[in-house]
Amino acid sequence: MLKTGVVADRAYLNHCAGHEHPECPERVRVLLDMLGGLKRNALRVIAPRPATRKELTLCHDGAYVSFVEGAAAFRDYQFDPDTYACPGSFETALLAAGGVLTAVEAVIGGEADNAFAVVRPPGHHALARRAMGFCLFNNIAIAAAYLIETLGLQRAMIIDWDLHHGNGTQELFYRSSRVLYASVHQYPFYPGTGAINELGAGEGAGFTVNAPLPAGCDDQEYLRVFDELFAPIARQFKPEFVLVSAGYDCHARDPLGQMRVSEAGFAAMARRVKRLAAETCGGKLVAALEGGYDLEALAGSTRATLEEFGREADEPAASAHAGRRADAVIEKALFTLSPFWSV
Repeated sequence: MLKTGVVADRAYLNHCAGHEHPECPERVRVLLDMLGGLKRNALRVIAPRPATRKELTLCHDGAYVSFVEGAAAFRDYQFDPDTYACPGSFETALLAAGGVLTAVEAVIGGEADNAFAVVRPPGHHALARRAMGFCLFNNIAIAAAYLIETLGLQRAMIIDWDLHHGNGTQELFYRSSRVLYASVHQYPFYPGTGAINELGAGEGAGFTVNAPLPAGCDDQEYLRVFDELFAPIARQFKPEFVLVSAGYDCHARDPLGQMRVSEAGFAAMARRVKRLAAETCGGKLVAALEGGYDLEALAGSTRATLEEFGREADEPAASAHAGRRADAVIEKALFTLSPFWSV
């Protein structure tokens, strides 16, 4: 059985996004309860550390970091119609970014084979100078930049299975050939980005891979994207570390989306990223919580992911055969990316 580190802390309850906001403290509370019921000797809960200002500025403008810090002086600050802060938000956001770094450090240091960071606020919409989409700092992007700029890795991959396209992550690495960003998401939908022809620019051309699926797609469509689009490109890229923006709002019960993914589907996606990490980088894999707003679905799907992370990755995942609604998206994406990859 693989050793899985879980970064979790009750301090993540201290960010309040607004009255009756879907990104609520209960999301972490149900996950802490779920973790308390898991009986696995190879599962270790790790306390997070806060990110430093230097680490935040690997991706964010220093003035923006100070702006978010200043928002903590207000009882209730609104960055945009969806994104709020309270007096505890800045410290919690430091701990969210630092929590993903803690997970990365646990895997790099051999403390865990892989890890999952149960953090909030989420991060993949956050831009270099702007909060949006419930996100203050881009936790997963900071982790990728930390791997490259601080730890000296040459190549990192981010796989984003959140319902929404990670526009912030894409923008931060759009001109980089050292971070391969691959996103499967409902389209057209918030935030309006993530079309197939958004594939990177300059040295980063071909290193952004988008699979914009129509509403109503289920496990099979998602798995075909992994098998036929993401995996072939990732094997050529040969990442030295795999990161996952693990959003569970594409679950069939989630109130914010119209996708039909199940707990079994999330386990199958986790199996694929675990297999990919085993093939390319000795299993170095960290997932970080993004969305997921039906509490029961969130707990069940996260549990399915953690259980899969703990299993040995000896056998390749079985390929999906159904999921015909993904045909056109995969075919167009492969054609668009063919100048850059052998697909």
